[in-house]
Amino acid sequence: MIKEKLDKQLLESLEENGFTESTELEQICIPRIKSGRDLLCIGGEGSGKTTTIVVSVLQRLKAELDDNPRAVIIVPNKERALEMKNEFDRLGEYTDLRVHTACDDEKIDIQKDKIYMGSDVVIGTAKRLNQIYSLYALNLGVVKIFAIDDAELVIKNLNYVQIDRLAESLPKAQKIVFASALTEWVERLADTFMNNQEIIEIEEADEETELSEE
Repeated sequence: MIKEKLDKQLLESLEENGFTESTELEQICIPRIKSGRDLLCIGGEGSGKTTTIVVSVLQRLKAELDDNPRAVIIVPNKERALEMKNEFDRLGEYTDLRVHTACDDEKIDIQKDKIYMGSDVVIGTAKRLNQIYSLYALNLGVVKIFAIDDAELVIKNLNYVQIDRLAESLPKAQKIVFASALTEWVERLADTFMNNQEIIEIEEADEETELSEE
């Protein structure tokens, strides 16, 4: 059961926010991510991909530490970045984790300064994260989790070199890719920076298991 594997405060926060059941993807992937495995997770809409990322990062990081990010998450656009940040703010209210976004249509100087002054989780597009990294404001030296959400959408507007450049700077980080379908392009994306990854594929969103929001 997932409940037995989550920190007490995190579990309380999930329950307070209406998460009473978990999807099949959440049940399978959260324990594996906690164990440190590299994963390629495939699930359709409603399967719990975003919740899996947020819960796994909250479980792993727990609290503020130093100034450099320990989790970097690539998303396709600003909308997804803000949605995920809101989930971190909501479910991680009991923590002091500093979560910042870095997207293409925002002022880079403001983003750069916020990240440089102290961050635990950075969520953004590959292009903007690379730009901030080039400005020496994104230190990847202590990153523990490197995740890509909505990989099939990220690929549409992406040169693989952008992800490779970031991934090469954090060889010891756990790497996780989430997508709605296991396409040739998604597999190629994962293979460019993951080794011996486990593939978890959920055909449809589960309607009955434990931890999904009501």
